[in-house]
Amino acid sequence: MKFWIRALTFVVVAGLAFGFAVANGDQQVTVELGIVTLRSVSLPVLVFGSVLLGMLAVFLAGLKADLRTRRTLRRYREVIEGEE
Repeated sequence: MKFWIRALTFVVVAGLAFGFAVANGDQQVTVELGIVTLRSVSLPVLVFGSVLLGMLAVFLAGLKADLRTRRTLRRYREVIEGEE
């Protein structure tokens, strides 16, 4: 049951993303990044690129905490195994 819900959710989200890309494919925007100005960037490319960069930022931010947690758990395991 969970598989079908996840598959249906994926299909709906992918369909919405596809619909957004098709509906706004002809839209061109200018992006000013302070030092660099990008002209005539496709709106769907900008939105999807921003989402991917955000996902990468969240992954990298969480990676530091994940590595710290793994290190702490490894130390706890060594202490527990040393007591036995």
